[in-house]
Amino acid sequence: MQLQGAQQTLLITLYAKALDNRSAQPLLHDELADEIVRRIDYDFGHFPLNTGQIAGIALRAKVLDEWAREWLAQHPDTIVLHLGCGLDTRVFRINPPADLDWIDIDYPQVIQLRRELLPERYGSYRMLAVDASDPDWLAPIAGGRPALVISEGLFPYLEEADARDLVKRVIDRFPRGEWLCDIYSRFALRLLRRSWVGRSTGARFGDWGVDDPREMEDWHPRLTFVDEPRLSERPDVLGLPARQRWVYRAYDRWSWLRRLGRLARYRF
Repeated sequence: MQLQGAQQTLLITLYAKALDNRSAQPLLHDELADEIVRRIDYDFGHFPLNTGQIAGIALRAKVLDEWAREWLAQHPDTIVLHLGCGLDTRVFRINPPADLDWIDIDYPQVIQLRRELLPERYGSYRMLAVDASDPDWLAPIAGGRPALVISEGLFPYLEEADARDLVKRVIDRFPRGEWLCDIYSRFALRLLRRSWVGRSTGARFGDWGVDDPREMEDWHPRLTFVDEPRLSERPDVLGLPARQRWVYRAYDRWSWLRRLGRLARYRF
């Protein structure tokens, strides 16, 4: 199956998690991602990932996993909407109860790949083959309960109007919840267009960005910024090489560096 443009970037994050799993001190321990990579007939050597990028992708995924576990522990009646899921194995890493409603959402080509490559999961888990920016996909999903929305690596590929509409539709549908995401500045998106990521995949990035995570509070009256992680203070970062530890200290210290790309947790 041929993946086009931004869809190809799912292979980059999958490969990074596999390489992290093969390292001497894995951060994410994503054995299933490693198994999937070994099954795919693809030259992953096209992706010149360095050790810092591998650790960064794994660490960000781990933070989102931890935030998700915290919310689910307190709200067992939640529905999870994993937008732009790609080939991410998050539902297997978190392994929620079988009766928890979890929906992995992505383009039809990607969902077909998930069905072919990932193990079956029973219970209330399901996959939805749609474009997340389509205005109609929420219609058959029942509201009236808490929602946990995870959109890792989605906003950079949307136009601002589409991202705003998506946030508004989801929040209007549910009485309360959390939204876990990554956000990037305009300058960061310009860098991505010129990087090997943009050149090797032909991915198109949006022309908007977020310098302060509180800017997104204007997107909906019920949306409130909660926090972002202090990566340099995490115990798992202490085990990284000195150069990588310095990078995370610099990231937490200098706001201009954090603006390039950050994780953010919102509540509504």
